Amino acid sequence: MPRSNLHASGPNPRAPGHNPYASGPNLYASGPNPVPPVANSYGTGPGPVTPGSPLPGTYPPPRGDRGRLWLLAAIGTVVVAIVAIAAIVFVLRDSGSTPTPTTPPSSAKPTTAAPRTTTTAPASTLTPRIPGYQVVVPKDLKAAWDVPQDWTVDLSTTEYGTDADHIPAAGFAQEGVDYCPNNVRTNMFLSTSDLSDATAAATDIGAHAARIGWSTRTSSKAGTPQPLDSGDNTLHGTFVETTGTFTAPAGCATTFSVFTYAVSAGPTSGSLVLVIVADTGVDRSVSPDLARRVFATFRLL
Repeated sequence: MPRSNLHASGPNPRAPGHNPYASGPNLYASGPNPVPPVANSYGTGPGPVTPGSPLPGTYPPPRGDRGRLWLLAAIGTVVVAIVAIAAIVFVLRDSGSTPTPTTPPSSAKPTTAAPRTTTTAPASTLTPRIPGYQVVVPKDLKAAWDVPQDWTVDLSTTEYGTDADHIPAAGFAQEGVDYCPNNVRTNMFLSTSDLSDATAAATDIGAHAARIGWSTRTSSKAGTPQPLDSGDNTLHGTFVETTGTFTAPAGCATTFSVFTYAVSAGPTSGSLVLVIVADTGVDRSVSPDLARRVFATFRLL
């Protein structure tokens, strides 16, 4: 049955009247803008940086052949650094294969009965990166770094530890010999690791030096690895601080830190590791900031 047309045409039930939407005076007619125009921070138009140009402070490699030369030069610099580091690792390992003088650990008294006040190393002609410091240049190694002027440098020491347990050492320096009975406040040297991963090398050498340096330690823990670049930005490595506590005579420190800075020598060549073993919590002890500052002076010659 068909349904009725509910929408059939017929008289409009609504009587005609005023159209509320009819046109009339334009309340928003154009005219002088009562608000002066201002620059639109998000509008289109010339920007502070021309499209395709580098952001302020950045310097992309030049284009074309010059760009390729720039890239090759950068790669060449990295390769040269890796080769130089690998060579130093090889020399240090080779020097540690024969009997050499060893330096007692930090918690043991050194072989000299009294603190040494002058360096046993020949004066370096290199200018220190840190004003007022001295430059350590290990024998037969093309590397250098700065240490405070009052630290004693002994290039004859080539191992850190004892005959039973030691690690290679070059460019040995000490501070605070007998600062308390039979203790040394700070030792620093360059060592090597068979591990090519810089983080693993820094952590491993830190743990090993802690075992050698504090036989009465009661705790030892490696901190979070942190990236660290040399001051001239040619070396890129990892910084780790290993901290712990130990039993010591009255008047001596009871806490220690081993600061390590490792730079890889390549996938199969191990790593170079700068090491600072230090009693902490006492006057003139090495802080993490000082360790980073000294490590950042490490450079190849």
